Amino acid sequence: METMSDLLDKVCEFASYSLTKEEAKKVFGWNARDIIVKSKENDECYIYVTFENGYTLFIKYFLNLDPTEAKNTCEITMGLQTDLRSRIRYNIHYAGYIHGQGYIRLRVQEMKNRMQKMVLEEFYIPALKTVYKPIIIRFQGLYSRDFFGAEADQGQGVVFYAPVHLRSEHKAAKIGEVMGRLQELDLLLKEPQVRHALAEIDLQLSLLPSMVWSDL
Repeated sequence: METMSDLLDKVCEFASYSLTKEEAKKVFGWNARDIIVKSKENDECYIYVTFENGYTLFIKYFLNLDPTEAKNTCEITMGLQTDLRSRIRYNIHYAGYIHGQGYIRLRVQEMKNRMQKMVLEEFYIPALKTVYKPIIIRFQGLYSRDFFGAEADQGQGVVFYAPVHLRSEHKAAKIGEVMGRLQELDLLLKEPQVRHALAEIDLQLSLLPSMVWSDL
């Protein structure tokens, strides 16, 4: 495999078979540590594969109901597990340029009450953007519409590449280049000043009255 298109072909092959660790090793050449399969509908399947080398694949697999199409539809998101953690779940990535400057697209977990939403809107989101803004240029993609990003919650963290499907321009990206960029981002987010700033945000959240987070 050389390109993300090659990987996409392998993923479609894997998703159409038994979804076992043995099959994963045969198809990808990597040992799988865990495989989670979830089906939302009869024609739709979600597969999350974690490999022993730390890389992950999130696969959306759709049975093609169009008789004119020979193949089923796959979409893959390649990631790399990190030790990044956050009290509040977030997903952040590069989203292009405005007047020559990169900007960030940030999604955080939904909150149930007004006080939690106020904390997110007035403190957490601005603080998180402040930390990521100086390094967002490193999250830009390899093509015009792709990107790299990071997500974290209390249990896990991952840096990831933009989803790839059959019609993506960035399916031509070299797998080695994508893997190298993911490793670069992992190291970048481990830099002491970045970790200190993120830890400070979480510390400030922990100092809030416990009733704010009672229903999380």
